[in-house]
Amino acid sequence: MKIAYNDNEGLKLLIPAIDIDIKIIADKDVPSGILYKLIEDSELPQRDTRNFWTMEINQSNADGIGLTKEEFIKKYPEYKDWAVQ
Repeated sequence: MKIAYNDNEGLKLLIPAIDIDIKIIADKDVPSGILYKLIEDSELPQRDTRNFWTMEINQSNADGIGLTKEEFIKKYPEYKDWAVQ
């Protein structure tokens, strides 16, 4: 599973490097205030067309929103050492 979000430069994909709840990674690594969507690997386009891929992420289809450092620590106190934003 991957994490997709849009920023000023376009669509970004985050690929988790560790095996924990992907929502924790998304809440931490997506810039604060930016909506994100969790994407199954089977939903990704082929690598050769990935640069042309776009995705509308809005309130109705988002799976979450990036948290500030303070919000992350409050929501996940056991991962407070991970908070870097």
